[in-house]
Amino acid sequence: PGMDNITPILKDAQDPDNNIRLAAEGKLKQLQERNRSNFLLSLSAELSSEASPPECRCLAGIILKNSVEGKYSEDNSLLIKQWNNLDPCIKSQIKESLLITLGSSAPQARHASSQIIGRLAYIETPSERWQDLIGRLLGNMAQQGASPTLKKATLEALEYVFEEENLRFDKDTINGVLDAVIRAMNHQAEKSSEVRLAAVKALRNVLTFANFANDDDCRNRIMTAICDAAKHDEAAEIKHAAFVCLTAIASNYIMELEPYMETTLSRTTEALGLEGGVETVALECIEFWSTICGEVIELRERKKRFAHAIPSADCHFTEKPLCLLVPLLLQTLSLHQERDVDELNIFMSSVACLGLVARTIGDAVVPLAMQFVEGNIKVADWRSRKTAISVLGVMLEGPSIEKLAPVVGLLMDRMEDPHMEVRGTAACTLGRVFELRHSPALDKRFFTNEDFPRIMAALSKSGKDVPEVSKEVCGAIYFLARGYDVAISSEVDHSKKRISSELSPFLGGVIDALLSASELDMKTPFGLPASASAYGALIEVVRVSNIWDLKAVLAIIVLMPRIMRRLNTALDAKAISSDDKTNKHDLQALLCDVLHAIIEKLGNSLHGDKVRESAPFMLLQFCRVLTCDCSTARDKAALTIGALARAVGPKFLDFMPIFLQYYSVKLFSPIYLEAIGTIFHALGDEILPCCDHMMDVLYEGLSQPELKPQILACFGEIALAIGKIFEEKYLQAVRKELKEAANPRYYDEDKVDYGNQLRQGICKAYSGILRGIKDRKSGLKVAADLVEFIEAVSEDKSRCT
Repeated sequence: PGMDNITPILKDAQDPDNNIRLAAEGKLKQLQERNRSNFLLSLSAELSSEASPPECRCLAGIILKNSVEGKYSEDNSLLIKQWNNLDPCIKSQIKESLLITLGSSAPQARHASSQIIGRLAYIETPSERWQDLIGRLLGNMAQQGASPTLKKATLEALEYVFEEENLRFDKDTINGVLDAVIRAMNHQAEKSSEVRLAAVKALRNVLTFANFANDDDCRNRIMTAICDAAKHDEAAEIKHAAFVCLTAIASNYIMELEPYMETTLSRTTEALGLEGGVETVALECIEFWSTICGEVIELRERKKRFAHAIPSADCHFTEKPLCLLVPLLLQTLSLHQERDVDELNIFMSSVACLGLVARTIGDAVVPLAMQFVEGNIKVADWRSRKTAISVLGVMLEGPSIEKLAPVVGLLMDRMEDPHMEVRGTAACTLGRVFELRHSPALDKRFFTNEDFPRIMAALSKSGKDVPEVSKEVCGAIYFLARGYDVAISSEVDHSKKRISSELSPFLGGVIDALLSASELDMKTPFGLPASASAYGALIEVVRVSNIWDLKAVLAIIVLMPRIMRRLNTALDAKAISSDDKTNKHDLQALLCDVLHAIIEKLGNSLHGDKVRESAPFMLLQFCRVLTCDCSTARDKAALTIGALARAVGPKFLDFMPIFLQYYSVKLFSPIYLEAIGTIFHALGDEILPCCDHMMDVLYEGLSQPELKPQILACFGEIALAIGKIFEEKYLQAVRKELKEAANPRYYDEDKVDYGNQLRQGICKAYSGILRGIKDRKSGLKVAADLVEFIEAVSEDKSRCT
């Protein structure tokens, strides 16, 4: 059949009139469904026709591309099959039209053709059904008097063809492509900057197929062409594309880059724009060196893990150029100190790169960086002072503690800086010091005993600074406390935990600072965003405080009623807007977390009576949180109630009337039911007066399928906690519920996940019951039930393995 004249339909398909456009889209769909081969042939003819309107050619290219392009969709296999099933003659005509279109005067048609050629190469090359493709493309490049537009489109086609890394080409083909691409990159031989740019972009993909690692001549030609493009070409886009190629090479062939370090460093000096450059070029240049550092770091890590790693994996040849790079990066920071978005991008990239350089060359970075820091940290311009502190922050990983000794003193000075942003950056950097280099367990400390009082005084004072600063101070305190947590958890001799913590003398001031940072805003009862970091730090400080140190314990005792008052205020405050409601719930959850930490700390100390004295009021507060409509806050309250029960012990029975007012199925959740088990364990046999009611409510909850797995598991905890009482009063009923839960109706194919959860709950129940009951006969009956359950599960092929 002859080709359809689809030009009018393609034109109507872009008409602003909705009715005309929809009708045209319907016609295109009909043509495709009626005769796909003819439809695709018509599209290719439209794409290559110089007589057709540009917009029609453009749409034809899009439709044709979508008819064969599906590698990122579920339709990929179908589209490939449909193409392969076309008549070979039709396919040849379509491919010929695409090759002709590369010389078109319409840019969009050329671009579409390049993309489609790349896609068809992916489909056809493995089966060798388009054997002359590369030859035809190279013929375009070698053609005498070929237009720049033809060469550009041809290079774009090569870029897309070599985008598919799973294709295979012989050595001669690759060498021929490299010759053509490198020739087109030459600024002396090729006058068109658009052609040169297309050539560099094509090279980026051809690199994957070149024998870069083993062929010295090939490698030298490629590196020479790239470095020349980065140096001599005036077009910023070409310089950028050249550095993209260098970055790709660094990612895959770092060991082969040794002979080219001096040249690439020279190109870096030019590209960083120290005398006025382009942002995109500078950013890609920095990315190249960041990649170099990342590869070196990864090789060293690999060498640590694998003893057979090659000796050269340290990449010592990178150290000298990286040392020379540091002043360039520092100068770049000075020139781009966050004055606009473009400069911010360069600034942040340079900071990140400097951090990687520090990790790579270690101590060698310190004198270079400290010279910059000392020259900028006291100047009048606050941005320069802030930049100096940023440099201190990024060189914390890599150099030794001895080399970094001056850092703490410099940061302490800047905590008093007149400018808010400088103080905030200093506090943030101090937090990084604590996060990365602080632990009492280390043989060498980042700060001395003489430094510590000054550090704590600065943190306590700055915690009451403006929110932008106090938030960073909270982060610093959090990481400081975490360091002691690691030291305690790694301590073998547990008697050493009794030694007074360094924090203890300063705990009162630190707590005051954190409470100040988290002060409730006068405009809203639900606090500032910074309060989350303040309470998080407060929790860590409480957790690591030394319960054998009287000063620390007294500070926590004083803290407890202050947090209780805040929780009470948050509970009573009215939330109008949705944001207020969210903030209220978040604040309740945070305050429950703080009280949880306090209860666990004091409950295990000689001052547990302080928790018992406040238990009724705290329990009522937590129960009120249980009724809010935020699951996170409810779960935090339930966990804290469990902690309170553990701390108070059997005397918690006195407060059970309060809890039972809030004990109902509608409040049940996995965490809530976990807290029920904790309460039973805490009270033991003392819970007997409440048992019947609590078990009845649990039985009632079994009617809700989503709760059944957790309730069954809770039965196991209860049996383990009260043993004989459970055996005498509840064992028979619970056995019946467990057998009912094992009923096959719960384990349909569409309920696999739920069925597995239910079985886990049953297993936990049997485990607790068998450990809790003491009567041998009862135990044998339960064991028989368990064996029957296991046999049923083993026969079910859909079970979770």
